[in-house]
Amino acid sequence: MTQEGNTPGLTEEQIQAQMIEAVGKQDWQAVKKLAAELDKLAKAEQAKAKAELEQKLAEVTAEVKKAIDKATAPLIDKGVLDGADGIWYAYDFGDGVSSCRVQKKAARAAGAGGSSGKSSYVADPRKSQDLLEIVGDAVMFAEDTTVTLAKEEHVMPAGTTLKEAYDYSTNGGWRNRVRMAILKAANKAQA
Repeated sequence: MTQEGNTPGLTEEQIQAQMIEAVGKQDWQAVKKLAAELDKLAKAEQAKAKAELEQKLAEVTAEVKKAIDKATAPLIDKGVLDGADGIWYAYDFGDGVSSCRVQKKAARAAGAGGSSGKSSYVADPRKSQDLLEIVGDAVMFAEDTTVTLAKEEHVMPAGTTLKEAYDYSTNGGWRNRVRMAILKAANKAQA
């Protein structure tokens, strides 16, 4: 009844019915084969759903790209972006934070390996100090948290506010981490 190759095209319910019958007969080989068929069916459904999602995302991507291209075309036409190498835009729906970066590769000085020290990256034009006046009392660390600053571990005590965290160190990596938390809190406060 349940020979190998006898189940193609069956629905999940039909395979389950055959499994119940095979269990009743204690035909464990058939149960094993039917379970494998159920697994194949589930994987095929997952693959189909993934392919449909990828197709939808490809369509949405094309639509978003078209909108961004339309928005940047006037800036390109006016020469605002002359000398830039590109525009990078990101919007994190989870945090509600967007960022945009217009970048120009720095020309190397003769014999030097460094850059001019200037950057055109502006994720959010608002100043951290201004945002701290609004959200500085918000808690950044709800519990004692170990952080690494300049290759040294520090413990931030529970209840450390954004303002306290910002003032704790001027280390660039640390300030960036705190700024991201400040922006997140400020965007939530505005929502």
